[in-house]
Amino acid sequence: MPSIKLTQFGGIAPRQRPNNLHQAMAQVAEDVDLSRGTLRPWRTDKKVSDKTGNSIFVDKCCYLSSEHCKASFSRIDTDCCYIVASGVKDYPVIQRKDNACNDNWNRLGFPVELNAPNAQFLGSLSQDFNQELRQYIYTLVDEFGFESAPSLPSDPIYVHNDQSVVISGLPTSFPTYSIEKVRLYCAVTQLDYGEQVKDQNAEAHFLLVDEVSFGTGSYVHQAHTVYGEECLTEEYEPPHECMTDLQYCGNGQLGGLVGTELWLSEPLKPHAFPEAYRYGRFNGKPIRFLCGERAGYILTDEYPVVIEMESPCQSQGCRSITQLEEPLPIISYQSACLYNGACFYATKDGLVMLAGNQAKVMTTALYTKDQWQALAPWQMIGVVHDGYYFGFTDRISIRFKVPDSIYEDVQIEQLTTLSIKPKAVYRSDQDELFFATDDGIYQWNAGDNWKTFRWRGRLHNLPQYMAMTAYKVVQDYEPNHVKHIGYKRHRSEMVQDTVVLGDKTVIDSRPHRLKAGYATLFFDVEITGKGEVWEYHIATSVAELGTE
Repeated sequence: MPSIKLTQFGGIAPRQRPNNLHQAMAQVAEDVDLSRGTLRPWRTDKKVSDKTGNSIFVDKCCYLSSEHCKASFSRIDTDCCYIVASGVKDYPVIQRKDNACNDNWNRLGFPVELNAPNAQFLGSLSQDFNQELRQYIYTLVDEFGFESAPSLPSDPIYVHNDQSVVISGLPTSFPTYSIEKVRLYCAVTQLDYGEQVKDQNAEAHFLLVDEVSFGTGSYVHQAHTVYGEECLTEEYEPPHECMTDLQYCGNGQLGGLVGTELWLSEPLKPHAFPEAYRYGRFNGKPIRFLCGERAGYILTDEYPVVIEMESPCQSQGCRSITQLEEPLPIISYQSACLYNGACFYATKDGLVMLAGNQAKVMTTALYTKDQWQALAPWQMIGVVHDGYYFGFTDRISIRFKVPDSIYEDVQIEQLTTLSIKPKAVYRSDQDELFFATDDGIYQWNAGDNWKTFRWRGRLHNLPQYMAMTAYKVVQDYEPNHVKHIGYKRHRSEMVQDTVVLGDKTVIDSRPHRLKAGYATLFFDVEITGKGEVWEYHIATSVAELGTE
């Protein structure tokens, strides 16, 4: 007589009909850990912060949040650990990690087009060898030691090198910036009785004169000053105040989107975005930018773009850019994430995996196009944690294994659903998953207790009408609820008849009986609880369970 034995349990495959599923697959698999082939519950979620928002960032004990759903946080891994962010305020911000965790932000960059200083020679001119032609500029230095692009130059003045010059008109207030110092530079052209000395036709360089505290409105350039280093910040432009998706790329550079362009910073200079490091003319409007150590991904409303980030590159247009041939427009900003060098995001046809210049829709084996649309993918927020993509919409929360390479198939037996409904998710650099709800930030699967899992097996199709009268669940000694339902459709009936064959809480692995005298063609079993289930057996008699 027929009997069924399950020693391996799988997830759901919505694309297939319930009775066409593999024997170990399920119609429902919620809050269940299938990593060992058994039914095991996840731990409860641990609350770690009262902060909440539509975007979050977590780094060890540092918790940041923003109500802006497109806010972006990124850690700069240098000796002085900084955190940069966009979407938190009306402009990009930066701060040392310890201060950033207290939401104490400074504006990233410096003011644009600093006014020229005024330079006045205090002495009297005479035609001799000591006459010079000078121009002055200044730069701003913030509390982190970053230096701005120079101001406009002062008007050229004739001076004697043995007499002083007064420099005035230095800025004293920039409310949204954390300026600490002003550096003064001077360009000197030597004159011979008022004529430029031969062999000095080259443009004079601006050399450091002195550094003064911010707020000093004027400065006296004393005679016989020893000049310092040359000013090298002429090409430094601050990040645009409308920059979004500010990211640290791992090679010392920051990147962000400004309108239809991608801006990259000077290496190890997060405040400086030279014009030579800008890229545009993409086939589609950029929506999201994600950056790793080897590649950056520009996700547009048409064709995705990949920019090579690994090699050193400090000249205009030197980075290799590849535009994919297949249109794969992103439909959900928060669905995009990076994992293991690849990019994942939601499109109208499914979840896409980008790896280098290769792309494929991963979820075609899991959902039809209509089923995917029914999930509301335009709402999806997602992240990859432990090799699994976690995707959340108002209608469903899913978790499935992503392939290790773009050439591998998705493991359809690993798709499960979750009961949590977060408004933001984040995977920390410590590979821990965090999510935000209305009352705070939680760490997933880190609590002291266990959740209640729910697993409903495939719709079993028997070879003929027969009564399955006995079953057993091999499990640990924790109560689990087991429910069997039989389905029967009589001739000329449009709707099948359902009968509960058994509905019982079991606490051990002994055999249990089902409703006697009821034959059926179709049945399924639903197991819920907090105990681990290793095996499931069902047969037409208790004696047959012993022969398994």
